[in-house]
Amino acid sequence: MRPSLLLAAASFLAFCASGQTPDDTEKGIAWPGFRGPDRNGVAPAANPPLEWGDAENLTWKLRLPGAGSSSPIVLGDRVYVACYSGYGGYLDDGGDPEELAHHLVCVDRATGAILWDSDLPGPVDFPPPQVQLTEHGFASPTPVTDGVAIFTYFGRAGVVAFDLDGDILWQTDLGKPDPNAEPPTNSVTQGGRTIPLRWGTAASPLLHDGLVIVNASEQSNSIRALDKKTGELVWKRESSNLEGSAISPVIVGSAGEQVLIVVLGGEVWGMTPGTGETLWTVETGSRGGMSATPVFDSEHVFTFGGKGHALRLGKNAAQTEGPDQSRITWTGANLSIPSPVLYDGRLFLVQMSGIATCIQASDGKILHEGRLEGRTSGVYASPVLAGGRLYVVSRNRGTFVYSTDGEFKLLAHNELEDDSQFNASPAVVGTQLYMRSDKFLYRLDRS
Repeated sequence: MRPSLLLAAASFLAFCASGQTPDDTEKGIAWPGFRGPDRNGVAPAANPPLEWGDAENLTWKLRLPGAGSSSPIVLGDRVYVACYSGYGGYLDDGGDPEELAHHLVCVDRATGAILWDSDLPGPVDFPPPQVQLTEHGFASPTPVTDGVAIFTYFGRAGVVAFDLDGDILWQTDLGKPDPNAEPPTNSVTQGGRTIPLRWGTAASPLLHDGLVIVNASEQSNSIRALDKKTGELVWKRESSNLEGSAISPVIVGSAGEQVLIVVLGGEVWGMTPGTGETLWTVETGSRGGMSATPVFDSEHVFTFGGKGHALRLGKNAAQTEGPDQSRITWTGANLSIPSPVLYDGRLFLVQMSGIATCIQASDGKILHEGRLEGRTSGVYASPVLAGGRLYVVSRNRGTFVYSTDGEFKLLAHNELEDDSQFNASPAVVGTQLYMRSDKFLYRLDRS
């Protein structure tokens, strides 16, 4: 698929601001995966609408073939979104496990019409955790694209690569949990018994230098790198402490010194992306389930799980064995489900409970903390920042837009009628905002 020259030209400044390459621009990769081009939820050159509703700034509304917490991605004149159908807690009758199907849906960006819907069986060879059924279902990881193919992570159905016409290029299984493995140090103990932390697949895949890198904690307590052309395994790292980590991997650092960051129970790994070799580790003491994807600047990566940590980047020539605790610059507030936003030297944290915190990234100083104005109720989606505004999508009470001056001043509260839960982060492209719920996909435009 070749996007129009007009589309490529209109989006050029946004691509440059996001750090994308000229090749990405030519392919029209506007919002390629989870949290956008830099995997941080920030679209500095975009200016989406501040206010919207069913009769305001809504270009189209599409009923999807199934539910999901997966975010939409945008490539050229198309939008792609993952769904599931046939079984799950969001469906009216609960469905039949044998009828579970995973979908990748391709939508015309201009009209909102479905161009194709490629579906495949979703194996359920043992009962899924109840929290998966009630909280996020079977389509939580966000697809990722290189402009040539779409790579999806469908849990027990594995990683699946589609071409731009919806045909499957390859499908790779990610293994199964070892029933004889030692209990992870990350596990939770209540009433004298160890509670497993398998809550359903949620981490989104990462593309890097010809690899599809996946946190397969739910399937096999492993991090795996697959050849993006064939799906063949290039390397894997296993640890029982990956159990309960739904955190998507990220690449940090400058060219030539890039590091793959993996957050798991009790520690953070810094790895060589191409080989899976461990460069350094840091002990964090974290326990329990973890979901927030790290963000980073030129000097630090900011991880969350148990507590927030600012970890210094750079070479680690002094480390020979054991954890490198000297990398910790500060330790501070934790995050539950939503991922943080880093902008203008400040971290913006939004808890699932609707409590917000603004932190000075350099030293961890809390600049503001309190309940978000407007009473958001539950927040599952990660916030995005665009046009100098913070967009917080609540599960059932609409989208709240806040200032980024560190005080979270409420600028707008927008609701869409006749809908269900919103668990997915928006995609932002120029003046457009793409949102998905368990029922619909929306395109919202600034008038």
